[in-house]
Amino acid sequence: MVLQWLTFSLGRWATIMLQLLFLIATSYPCTASTMLVHPYVRTIVSEVGCQSGYEWMNNQENSDPCRVVAYVLAACFGNSWTQPPLAPGNWYNPPNGSFVTPCYCSWSGYNLLMACTYCQSANDTGQLLTWQNFTPNCPTSYTDESFPSGYTLLAGETIPYWATIDPMTWTGQIWDEQQAYEYSLQGKPDLLPSVSTGSHSSDLAAIVGGTVGGVVFLLLSFGICFLCKRRRYRRVRATPVAEIKVEPNPSWQMRNRQLSDQSKTSVSQQKNVSPATYYTGSGTQAIPSMYPSSPPGLYTTSYDTSGAQPHPAIPII
Repeated sequence: MVLQWLTFSLGRWATIMLQLLFLIATSYPCTASTMLVHPYVRTIVSEVGCQSGYEWMNNQENSDPCRVVAYVLAACFGNSWTQPPLAPGNWYNPPNGSFVTPCYCSWSGYNLLMACTYCQSANDTGQLLTWQNFTPNCPTSYTDESFPSGYTLLAGETIPYWATIDPMTWTGQIWDEQQAYEYSLQGKPDLLPSVSTGSHSSDLAAIVGGTVGGVVFLLLSFGICFLCKRRRYRRVRATPVAEIKVEPNPSWQMRNRQLSDQSKTSVSQQKNVSPATYYTGSGTQAIPSMYPSSPPGLYTTSYDTSGAQPHPAIPII
């Protein structure tokens, strides 16, 4: 009902924008937990497991360090990571190139990767790297925290307390299994990166931010469209300026016509009058009247024409 009223009031374009907004709003899940897990396809896989006897390395979700490090590294790679097993005599490469990320260079990234190496190789420390050899390509800002602020782990995975220790404190600045075990016995809670700490790779924050941005954009578009239609409506309803028309005056037209006719008649009569001849002496000569409309004889004049001689006529100009 509301949508129909808006359709009638605002027009076709506003209705289209409202419908798009409705589709966007209904396309997202209703709960935050659902948005966090299902909007995108993710692949976080650990193809390796620790040997028995290293269960103390597991986090509170009972995930071994190889699985947890996959989640830690994936946080900076779009929540997609596959942790491969190590062949005998090999080790995991330190961060380099595109793999230089805050997650890979963090304390937990190093500690968990070394623990994953150690639990596969049956106490072989020859495959472990020192902290200095692990971070030559990492900027200082990446190597000064246990886990980068603003990032979260998918599916609520946590980082065991022993993996949050500064590698500079390990003996020889290399991960030490005995020291890590002693830290695990302290019973301190695991680290749970929170959504509130930042939004760099948080799916929830990204979705909320994108949704809010889309809503703001649509609202702005709706407002602009509404103002344009309102201005156009006002222009249509505005009273046009009246055109001033000068109507002819019948009395003036009649008077002008009479004057014109009289002028034409006078000119015509003047052309038909013959030139007059003047005499001197006794006698009477009537001069043709220049005003035909006057009574006859009004302008008659007497002349003495006896013994007079004719004079050439003076043309009337």
